[in-house]
Amino acid sequence: MELVRMMRMVLWSFFGVRKSASHEADLASVNFKWLPFVAVALAAMIGACILGVVLLVAHSTGTAQGF
Repeated sequence: MELVRMMRMVLWSFFGVRKSASHEADLASVNFKWLPFVAVALAAMIGACILGVVLLVAHSTGTAQGF
């Protein structure tokens, strides 16, 4: 359950919109030694998803006739 709480906190920080009361409550209950690993892992997963979508779109338009 703590891992889910850390993931939620990191994803909200990526988005950048959060109430200060919720942010302070999360900071009081999080394990800080695992937080950087969770943040890097989530950033890598988001980057891989974006790269996958870009490659999928680029590959599908590469076979289009005309241009």
